[in-house]
Amino acid sequence: MKGLILLLLASLLTGTATATPVSKPPPIKSALVADEGLRESQRYLLEHLKAGQFDAVDTLLASLSLGQREFLLYQLIRDLHHIPATALLQSWVQTQSTKAPQWLVEGEVDGFLMQLPAYDFPAEARLLLTHWQQQNWQAQYRQALSNGSFEWKSIYNSRNPLLAQQQQALLQAIAQLPAGLLYKQAQALGKLNIFLPDNRLLSQLLLRTGEPSLFLMLWRQPVDDDSLVALKALSSLQHGETASDLLIAATKSPKLKRPALKALSQLSPLPIKAQDFLLAELGNSQYGGLVASLLLEVDEPRLLVRLADELTRMERRPNISLLLAPNTGTTGTPPGL
Repeated sequence: MKGLILLLLASLLTGTATATPVSKPPPIKSALVADEGLRESQRYLLEHLKAGQFDAVDTLLASLSLGQREFLLYQLIRDLHHIPATALLQSWVQTQSTKAPQWLVEGEVDGFLMQLPAYDFPAEARLLLTHWQQQNWQAQYRQALSNGSFEWKSIYNSRNPLLAQQQQALLQAIAQLPAGLLYKQAQALGKLNIFLPDNRLLSQLLLRTGEPSLFLMLWRQPVDDDSLVALKALSSLQHGETASDLLIAATKSPKLKRPALKALSQLSPLPIKAQDFLLAELGNSQYGGLVASLLLEVDEPRLLVRLADELTRMERRPNISLLLAPNTGTTGTPPGL
């Protein structure tokens, strides 16, 4: 049967032609302030910070030399990453983030020598504040997602200046929750007309829940790597008619059509609706040849008979070879293949 189909194809194709993260300061190459004798002071200061005794901390720091003070501030702030943030501690760190380092050394930036902070404690303070804010958002989002009260539009609106940072926290929260808690929220998202800056949210939720409405939502978005990852995973998340319908819907996106046709042809068993759709695509001037080659790989004897019949009918039509010819006006390789 396949030999007959290949002969039919050969006769038809004869004579045809196809969020801004806070960045750390550049490394310092010069020798810096030695920390000998300061470790005990560092432990003392850290204990007082944990206890909320900020006056004692500031008093000791003020008694030290400039280099020692800025070294200890730098080390202390780095130590605080693993300590729960209280309002008073955040206020103290916020104060440090607004100061200007005074202990400068020679450092290299883009091949040029410049005077740079030896211990850029304000930059570390800003990193710490960002870290704490992310943790706070993650906790809020986990709770709201868990109890079904999360409001997607509280983050996803084009007027939100913190959208990138809040989405980062949300994706972390989603990754920490069991899929069973996400289904209701995924269904609610699929019913919304909502602004999405990229496809990361849809892709992550799809891979966790397989929610059909999110696939349809994703097909309407600009195509990127997340779209292709989700399309590739679809057949492991959905089966039968549902998978077939979702892949047929994906073919409406020009940039998804080729990978969607390929994924559709690989469904097993191949639903009748999918067979009908693929056979109809044989008459598509751009994709007919691709579809024919894909169908030859399908282990469905009845489909192969239908394919042979369809190709026989097409061979008898005038100029039908043009339908299965590659589209010479199309340049480049579409995404996904």
